[in-house]
Amino acid sequence: MEGKDLHSVATVADTYLQKLTSLEQFNGVVLLKKEGEVLLEKAYNMIPDTSSTLYITTDSQFDLRSVAKLFARVAVLQLEKDGKLSFEDSVGTYLPGFPRGGEITIRHLTDHSSGLPRELNDSIQTTLSLSPDEVVALAALEPLEFEPGAREQYSNVGFQLLYYIIGKVAGDTFSGYLKKTVFEPLGMKASGSNFDPDPDPLTQYAYGHYRDRDNNLRTEKTFPPDDMKMGNLHSTIQDMDRFLTSLDPQVYESLIHDGRISHAGGTRGKRAYVERNYPEDYTIIFLTNYDAIPFERLVADLQKILMGQPVTMPERVQRQAVQVAPEILKQYEGTYDFVEAGHLLLTIKLERDSLWVYQRGQNNGVLFPESETVFFGDPASRESLQFVPDGSGGYYVLMDFQGVQWKGVEVLPPEDH
Repeated sequence: MEGKDLHSVATVADTYLQKLTSLEQFNGVVLLKKEGEVLLEKAYNMIPDTSSTLYITTDSQFDLRSVAKLFARVAVLQLEKDGKLSFEDSVGTYLPGFPRGGEITIRHLTDHSSGLPRELNDSIQTTLSLSPDEVVALAALEPLEFEPGAREQYSNVGFQLLYYIIGKVAGDTFSGYLKKTVFEPLGMKASGSNFDPDPDPLTQYAYGHYRDRDNNLRTEKTFPPDDMKMGNLHSTIQDMDRFLTSLDPQVYESLIHDGRISHAGGTRGKRAYVERNYPEDYTIIFLTNYDAIPFERLVADLQKILMGQPVTMPERVQRQAVQVAPEILKQYEGTYDFVEAGHLLLTIKLERDSLWVYQRGQNNGVLFPESETVFFGDPASRESLQFVPDGSGGYYVLMDFQGVQWKGVEVLPPEDH
């Protein structure tokens, strides 16, 4: 692209993000590059008051969440190059006695095919206080959900083992290894672990924000008790740009999919996304301290903008409900397991000629039909629940939640709960 075209791309991107912010659907920092030139490096604030806990700047330090997994994959490649481990090594090599450890490999951990669950047993509510050894011990109690290598299923538990193994092989901790081999060499002075012994570098941390059931803005002023310390990293958009720029496509070819190295992360109140696209020669980085953003749409639209393609600017929505016969609604009753969302179970019941959502026995509200298959809870939100025929007479559900789509498969009829 020529200079004029790059300027146009930057203008479109900035306009898009300003509109999204004005709709209270974005609060965070963005860095966009094209052909090595920074087109946009800006903080977007829903509340301009600098005293607000929500207020951020381009120097704010954000929780990276699962973007830490990209650092782990890079670390494994570095350690393999140094002859210290191999992707084909078994977990049992480093964790003697770990159940099925002889069958689970480092590669299985990195590509989410170990069979380990997404999270530790949900009866454990205070994982933040656990030591790395205690996390590994609890992971050993988790039964495999499928045979190692049989398929892929997102597993934070598997990456906790990987963080532990990287630290063990390096004679350090995972974050300690990154500090010596990535952060310090690349000049990433604002990056590190949220639980480093020396907290001094963490001076501009952006605590997360979310909306409660009454739509009130809440702040995560401390780290949640169900968080875990290993792999809990923070960074800035500038530091993440340094990291992505350092990833030579020949050295890190195995991390490239569809021409890009990318990763997303998020939890309550926090979202993160990084991408380096080699064929199109662009970089996208956004870090947020607010979770009510149209995540997947934002990523797709920023990609289009950087490739010079048209996008629809964000605008307010006001969805309208239609009448759907109770006999049609009746066929959607059931309990649906959202496997990738940590086996979240939602039960759909037909009551008073409407569909209602229940979670753990608690009524989560009514679903309004936009069509015979698409439903919404909030007319001002684009989030939907769509029922799709599964080919065997039943249905599965596609649920939009905080900008990400999750698939739920029917497991039990509602009367069984």
